Amino acid sequence: MFVIHLCLTGTTSPPSPADAHSVQDLLWAHADPRHRLEHVVARCVPDGIGLVLYISANTAERATEQAANLLAGVRTAGVLAHYTFPASG
Repeated sequence: MFVIHLCLTGTTSPPSPADAHSVQDLLWAHADPRHRLEHVVARCVPDGIGLVLYISANTAERATEQAANLLAGVRTAGVLAHYTFPASG
């Protein structure tokens, strides 16, 4: 299992705990078996929403690829439409 750390930024106002919870729910709703998502934590941080994704994979590169595929599917969903994703995600 590999841990992927990300920070979503870009809103004009600080995120609320409800935003972080919505992000976590959206990730679970869009994850399917090919993403091999084991656990996700979403928390408010000073710059936006911090994410920690626990991905089951054979290599770190594969885990990063699976996380990027998951994030690509949720970029415009719900509250996530208001955030900028890191270049690798």
